[in-house]
Amino acid sequence: RKPRTVTLQPGSWIYVCPCGFPYQVMRLRHVCTKVGTYCFSCKQETGKYYRVMNERLDFADNRNGKLNCQCFSLFRLHNPIRNCVGAVKHIYLKGIYKGDAKVMHVSRLTLDAVTLPMTKLDSGLLPEEFRRRFRENYRSRPGIDWTKQQVDFIVMEYLIDSKEPSLF
Repeated sequence: RKPRTVTLQPGSWIYVCPCGFPYQVMRLRHVCTKVGTYCFSCKQETGKYYRVMNERLDFADNRNGKLNCQCFSLFRLHNPIRNCVGAVKHIYLKGIYKGDAKVMHVSRLTLDAVTLPMTKLDSGLLPEEFRRRFRENYRSRPGIDWTKQQVDFIVMEYLIDSKEPSLF
């Protein structure tokens, strides 16, 4: 049987397999006509490629001063296309541009599995208060079963665009 392939245009792409294996963003400079659709985790060809766009993230407040650090964390509802390793986000605080940040790590978990170190580093809150506020942020989305809903714990790092030459 001949392996299934697709043609991808220049840009950023992520392969998403139904098995949930986390793939990284792939950046293409020119058209690629024979990109495989094989998942190395489940050994199937049931996944699909999705275009990854640079996304704007607006923060209303800077809890714990985390946006002032080189690396910071955030929690979002699980989305394998938006929250994938290698994706670039434009970070804004109260409408003011802070910089571009790249997703370095994503952990998928349920809200009740969020730990004290995660919530303290992310927001300075205790886990119960963090869970309450997180649910409150998504109150406009009725029907979310918080016992099953997955969230992504994302670690991001600002991109440094220095014009000076690097020695190392």
